[in-house]
Amino acid sequence: MKQLGVLWLVVLISLMGFGVTTIPFPLVTEQMGASDFWKTFGGPGVFSVFQLLATPLWGRYSDSLGRKPILIASLAGSVLAYVWLAYANDLVSLLVARAFGGIMSGNLAATYAYATDVTDVKNRARGLGIVASAFGVGFAIGPPLGGWLGTDALGQPSLHGPALASAALSALALLATWFLLPESLPPGQRKPLRAAAGAPGRRASPFAVLRGQTVLVGLMVAALAVAVGGASMQSIYQFWGRDLFGFSLMLMSVHFMAFAIFSILGQVLLIGPLVRSLGEKRVALLAAALVVLSLVMFAALNQAWMVWVTIALFGLANGLFLPAVSSLVSFETTPQNRGAVMGAFNSASSAGRIIGPGLSGPLYFGFGAAAPFLFAALLTLLGGALLSRANAKPVAAAAASVAPGQPPPEP
Repeated sequence: MKQLGVLWLVVLISLMGFGVTTIPFPLVTEQMGASDFWKTFGGPGVFSVFQLLATPLWGRYSDSLGRKPILIASLAGSVLAYVWLAYANDLVSLLVARAFGGIMSGNLAATYAYATDVTDVKNRARGLGIVASAFGVGFAIGPPLGGWLGTDALGQPSLHGPALASAALSALALLATWFLLPESLPPGQRKPLRAAAGAPGRRASPFAVLRGQTVLVGLMVAALAVAVGGASMQSIYQFWGRDLFGFSLMLMSVHFMAFAIFSILGQVLLIGPLVRSLGEKRVALLAAALVVLSLVMFAALNQAWMVWVTIALFGLANGLFLPAVSSLVSFETTPQNRGAVMGAFNSASSAGRIIGPGLSGPLYFGFGAAAPFLFAALLTLLGGALLSRANAKPVAAAAASVAPGQPPPEP
């Protein structure tokens, strides 16, 4: 478990580095003359697109070359990406630097593969949970640092300080990986690169298992809708807070930290008791309803103190939603297909983090401050309607009630 502690630290530092640049980024693109679309999509959208493309490649190379070389290479690339970001003096250079950073952050597959390498089956879920917790903690710490460093001597938004701080954090994570993290995949267990990629025809599309599975598709659309809502709020928030309430970068960064903290509270403290009392389906529906409520509140707010209440509610709702829906997805499939289905499900959430920033800017600047929140609320309502069709109990439980020798019911 010592390796997990070091891996947790590496992930924490990396996510802190990403969070540091989140707050000033859209305001800097505005200064560089970005269009309404690029103001919100240029930071999280570009990063997420290239991260999504790079993640399976980094995972494949880690199966062939080992986990540690991939982590070292990607962290070294992250240092370069942040230094590039710090000195980018035009919009194109800024966006290319962000895309390069997204590619270098695609080491998530190698990170989770490392965690599974160093844990046995009994402790694997706990190990993965430990690593996953670093994401929330890192994103809670990073934004306040970015808000503090994100203005220049004239009080204008700037990425110079935050990006250099992120480069330093990535360099620290690189050194920790190099000196403290041993290789977890023995040479005898590695695959030749061609084998890691898979022979032609060996591997079907991860979405093939969804054919004819209307409930699963509905759950994926629900996850997509909620992800679009969350990403819309986070990508437009700096403009919304500045234009409506005159919030400073520092205050908005504290709001982001509060959102992350309440999401963690939902994931860690509330999800277990609520699921035991209500079941996954009701918790998912409750979380979707709270997401809708908080998005409508964002659209209607006219007093600054209510922002704290709305952020707390939105954070809790998002923290409850994903674990509950993930469980519902697992109920709708068999163990043989679960990995492929969960991969497709995670892709839907990732797509939401791309679509949300792409829509929020044109909606906000073209139709008013309430527009992106109301649109996201409508999408989430659609997601809640699709959630209502999900099974309320696991497939395994249904199978247990079938007479011996009879096939289990179709999910």
